[in-house]
Amino acid sequence: ICRKNNKIIEKEGLKYQVANLQHKFNIVLEHKKFLIVFIFFIAALYFLNTSSWVFRPQSVDDVRQWVAGFGSFGPLVYIALYAARPFLFFPSLLLNLSAGILFGPWWGIIYLLLGGLANASVCFWSARLFGTKQSLLKRFGGNWGKRLDNYLSDDRGFTRMLWLRTVPIFPYDPVSVVAGGSSMKYAPYAAATVLGMLPGAIAYNFLADSFVGKTIGIPGAVLITVIAFGIPLLWWYLSDEHRRL
Repeated sequence: ICRKNNKIIEKEGLKYQVANLQHKFNIVLEHKKFLIVFIFFIAALYFLNTSSWVFRPQSVDDVRQWVAGFGSFGPLVYIALYAARPFLFFPSLLLNLSAGILFGPWWGIIYLLLGGLANASVCFWSARLFGTKQSLLKRFGGNWGKRLDNYLSDDRGFTRMLWLRTVPIFPYDPVSVVAGGSSMKYAPYAAATVLGMLPGAIAYNFLADSFVGKTIGIPGAVLITVIAFGIPLLWWYLSDEHRRL
């Protein structure tokens, strides 16, 4: 009986060791995948920001001239440039203001929204790519990361992302990366992003268009800008939402 029990114990111990080795092997593979993706990401960033072949605008006029040079493909080029912008490290303001000058205020609003969504999607999925079964915020963010993950991923995630997009004090790309690093689903994230960008897109396009005097004057454009950014900021401050973040 003792021999039989010893064999059972040895067998169970062997199973435990095999399971433990398998677990460690899976961890190594997971970190290897993360490391490969990270190295590729850094190499791509280095190339994009050092190569003379890559367009990196310094002003609104740079964007206008470059996009206009593609003729009827200008809108697609504009959207693609907006999508690539997080990796080129130039301010989104250049693209926001150039849309109204390039396409007029009405089409400019549409193309700005599409470009902004492409930009947000690239940041979101770049962060999501580094995650595995668990969100990056939960894995590496500690208690603050778990709290932020819950803030974006519960039933009010759409409304909260809408706040983060509408209120002008939250930086666009970091919000996108944080959302991608959370457990938030893409569909409510994308919908809240487009809807939250709309007031700013209207303001930027009419403000830029006013410089060339086509639709409305500068006073009207400034009024639209104050309304588009001031009302959401005031509403957010007076509500309880800023205390929950």
